[in-house]
Amino acid sequence: MRRKSVIKENWPRYILQWGVLAALVLFLGGFIQSENLDPETYCPMGGLQAGTTYIVRGSLPCSMSSVQIVMGLVMAMAVMLFGKLFCSYLCPVGTVEDLIKKLRKLCHLKSIPASRHNPLDKFLRIIKYLLLFWIFYSTATASELWCKNLDPYYAVATGFKGEITLWMSITSVVLVVLGGLLVDNFWCRYICPLGAAVNTFKFWFWCFVLAGAYYLLTLLETGIPWWVFLALFCVMGYFMEILSKRPKLQLIYMQRDTMRCNHCGACEKTCPMHVNIADYRGRIADVDCTLCGDCAAICQRDALHVGLTSRVRKTGFSVILPAILVVCLGVGAYYAGQKYEIPTISETWGIYSADSLHTQLVNPSSLETCTLEGLKQIHCYGSSKAFMGKLQNIPGVHGVKTYVRTHRATITYNPAKTSPEKIQEEIYVPSHFKCVTPDYKEVPVVKVITIRTENMPASSDVNMLGLQFKQADSLVYGVDSQWDCPLVVRMYVDPAFDRSEAWIKEIVEKPTYDFVRADGTIKSTELGFKYVRMEKQVDTVATTAFLQAMFGKSFEWKSQKRIDKADSLKLSQYYLEWADESFTKPVITRNLPFVSNTLSAHEGVLAVYTCLNEEYVPSLRVRYCNPMTADEIYSLLTLPEWTITYAADDIRQVPAKLQFKKQGTRHVFPTSYTPEDGASAGKNAVKKAAATKKAKK
Repeated sequence: MRRKSVIKENWPRYILQWGVLAALVLFLGGFIQSENLDPETYCPMGGLQAGTTYIVRGSLPCSMSSVQIVMGLVMAMAVMLFGKLFCSYLCPVGTVEDLIKKLRKLCHLKSIPASRHNPLDKFLRIIKYLLLFWIFYSTATASELWCKNLDPYYAVATGFKGEITLWMSITSVVLVVLGGLLVDNFWCRYICPLGAAVNTFKFWFWCFVLAGAYYLLTLLETGIPWWVFLALFCVMGYFMEILSKRPKLQLIYMQRDTMRCNHCGACEKTCPMHVNIADYRGRIADVDCTLCGDCAAICQRDALHVGLTSRVRKTGFSVILPAILVVCLGVGAYYAGQKYEIPTISETWGIYSADSLHTQLVNPSSLETCTLEGLKQIHCYGSSKAFMGKLQNIPGVHGVKTYVRTHRATITYNPAKTSPEKIQEEIYVPSHFKCVTPDYKEVPVVKVITIRTENMPASSDVNMLGLQFKQADSLVYGVDSQWDCPLVVRMYVDPAFDRSEAWIKEIVEKPTYDFVRADGTIKSTELGFKYVRMEKQVDTVATTAFLQAMFGKSFEWKSQKRIDKADSLKLSQYYLEWADESFTKPVITRNLPFVSNTLSAHEGVLAVYTCLNEEYVPSLRVRYCNPMTADEIYSLLTLPEWTITYAADDIRQVPAKLQFKKQGTRHVFPTSYTPEDGASAGKNAVKKAAATKKAKK
């Protein structure tokens, strides 16, 4: 009898497996551009952690949304009803394990047998349950997806540049590859925490019993912490796996027709998890079975199939049934997750409950809610908490729910003290964007055109509008905003600017901002701004004042103790200056604290700050005195790694955050300098030195 091909007979599984892996390689490898795809976007493990955190803390971790939670819940439901379909049809790590097994066979290498009767096998299985407890406990307490630290899929998908702990990630990848070469499905069998969770879900009756018992104890106010339930869940799962190993409450199983079976043993040799199929009559109710169908594919007598009963011979439908279930469940989970969104945080304050003291607290029946949309500053758990912090400083606001996927928030407020319009005004952050730097000597004044817009609630919206103007006309020098309803947007333009109001409206209401990347591809960002009107009055302002306003908030670090010491010893002081327009860009300014941190560890560095120099060019300055020298400062800044002090007992070596291609210009620092404002530090220094000199004369 001709030997069957597993891949040919079980083609639906391999199409899904390799299709998912290929899609991940294309998207995460950058071969297909997708701005919204994150390695954790559709991971059910992240969804289960997010759901646990939401139950424990009332908030979602990181940038998790209802999509991930629904994916996790659907996977749990699928395990209870149908078995471990995710493991054999979708999981990229499981696919890699299968490929490693095939590679080992091609190389004629033998694996170490992994018998369920071996005490070592039973002992090693506890590892994944310990990891399950550790990961879920750490995620719920920190509100960060802790599994990223050791997830081999996440590490590879991000090129080992994500939120990882490097040694954990490397260890995980080594265990997947080396372990898979030694033992079939080593990671899935002994290490995978998601495998521990789904194995426990297969005994779902006892999961519900445990959950019910814990719920009753909480009603009795016993004070049992939530992690005790998690620990009992893990302990129960482990012992059910090694002692019972036969879940009996699924709808479909791999089925064995003992009348057709000739006991050749080919199915057990082919099974990725080495289930002892001969031990079962009828349904193969083994906790390790993933319904992969490889055993049925290799069987010469069609004695195995997927279904409800063993009294049905293998058919074409039984081959594609698991794949159909996987696709239907995945599409359903995605649709439900997109349609219904769970708030990332749901917090209230200053509201009394029935059993609380009512002093100084507001009655919830007197409160109303409003929903603000387009809040791009709300994009994760951390930004949601920062947004909540702003709201807590507004009198009359008593709660907020944030939705990171749709960038909106539902705010609970007291209408007697505030209103939606006042709340919007309080949370709005005025912003500015410089399109072009005019030469203040050639263009001494700029014209100011004021327009009114809507649908621009985030400060970043001004940046996007500025980019639109920058692409359209070089005579638009910059824009800034000021809260009002409609929003006030000022355009700073060249005196020769003669574009019509219709042209301005067209630019404002462009539906997308299209940016051409270095590789020639186009990145499109949806906007949706609305033009309202143009104010009749046109003003002018000095170009130097415009440059000063566009410079914005400066950065400054100084050691007053070192400055006082240098002044008392009458040491000569100097500063190195790097003049560059980039010192106003967020990608640069956010790394300036690292510059001051690495330099401040060295005696002689007195201050690090940004300012506009005498030519109104944004500059970074490092003020110093002996024993520090200009060459030593430049040498420190050009090291491949910087020494950063996070705490007295936490000093780390990190890759250099900025590149300094040339040494800064050395200047003598006026000894009368007292920093008042980093935005005009250099200018003030020169003025004060001149004033002191004049007074002495």
